[in-house]
Amino acid sequence: MTLSEFIQPSLVFSNLKAKDKDDVFNQLADAFLKEKVIKDKDDFISAVHYRESIDTTGVGNGIAIPHGKSSTVQRSAIAIASLENEIDWNSLDGKPVKYVFLLAIPESGDQEHLKVLSEIASKLMDEDVIEALHNSKNKNDIIEIFNK
Repeated sequence: MTLSEFIQPSLVFSNLKAKDKDDVFNQLADAFLKEKVIKDKDDFISAVHYRESIDTTGVGNGIAIPHGKSSTVQRSAIAIASLENEIDWNSLDGKPVKYVFLLAIPESGDQEHLKVLSEIASKLMDEDVIEALHNSKNKNDIIEIFNK
């Protein structure tokens, strides 16, 4: 499965209003619940917090790639949000985050998890992709970036 196959328009948000990391997790987990990606919001958010406790998922360039691997996840999915206001994420470069790529991975999805993370990381190392992301105006622009 390719990255573009994971991206559903119903899970892409432009100018998401969030006050902090937990608010982002709550809103995106709500979207996962609505789309039947997860069965239990609290369990999923716990898995995301566990991963965050290991090391930051703020990778730099205003981007965070948090992820939760849990038995509550029905199918792998990704929620993408451009935030209305940047949020402190304890990022590797010390800068706040503007774009969040939240992955939901089934507990048995080791290979899929690594493949999707690798594909996202690869895309986000491309300066043209970063520039396009920073110039995106709406969710359709964001979706288009990852369908190329």
